[in-house]
Amino acid sequence: MKEGFYYYGKKVYFGLYDESQVSGYGKISALKPELIKSDRAVGKNDTAVYLWDNHSLLSQEYEDLQATLLKMRTFVNLDAGLEIDFSAVEKRLNFPFPKELKLIYSAIQNQKEYFAGAEHFLLLDEIYVEEDVIVFFQKKRSPVAGYHIASGCLARFYKKEWLIDRGDICCYQFCLTYLLTLALESKPVQKKGRCKGALVTTLNIEKELENYCGSEYCLLRELNVYGIAVMYSNEKLIAYIRSNGFYADIRVGALQEAHWQALCDRLGDAVRWADEKKQ
Repeated sequence: MKEGFYYYGKKVYFGLYDESQVSGYGKISALKPELIKSDRAVGKNDTAVYLWDNHSLLSQEYEDLQATLLKMRTFVNLDAGLEIDFSAVEKRLNFPFPKELKLIYSAIQNQKEYFAGAEHFLLLDEIYVEEDVIVFFQKKRSPVAGYHIASGCLARFYKKEWLIDRGDICCYQFCLTYLLTLALESKPVQKKGRCKGALVTTLNIEKELENYCGSEYCLLRELNVYGIAVMYSNEKLIAYIRSNGFYADIRVGALQEAHWQALCDRLGDAVRWADEKKQ
């Protein structure tokens, strides 16, 4: 690990990062002062590193993950302040349980919806190591994703082998996206739709969705996954939107039909829902 300046989002921080995961450099002096989140003096020629999208956990990401899980407790079922003894699983794995997985499992451990579906997190006593990967997520009985011990990156099981894609999301981001979708799928009211217009063509889905937020709806900005945005409400509605500039869809989970209908009214012609008749 190396200590230095690194980019996280559009801001620069100072801390430890894996030098083998550096993908480029940027001159810090070109940034606005408010984008430099460090008390360290910055020289005229100092640079900050860009990292692979799929990189080992940064200290700032750890802090943001804590804050994200705290915010998510307002609209999904998560445990608050649960203390778990990970010593048994660490002894069995012969490796310290990753920090991001400790936070995730401390939040979901007592919530059945994250462990019961076809795609699900493994229970702590089911987690295992395979080819230098801590396997924590599977579909039915087949492994799907894990934590690569040597690099701290997300590994996916594809065509009977474990692969690490530099352009993939991070391990903690994978956990958050599936935590959200599993929570959505546990809601009694579920709807799907295709987005239209600017929600499809935009290159920044969160910025476009700001037009539909306000006091009733908020964006989970801390997710930080390109092309994915999550809206939520005080009534614990979850709207999961994916957009790539050519195609966009939306999945909604709500406690009551009226909560989905209110979102439907808010989005208006921007979404065609799956049960609507074609005009």
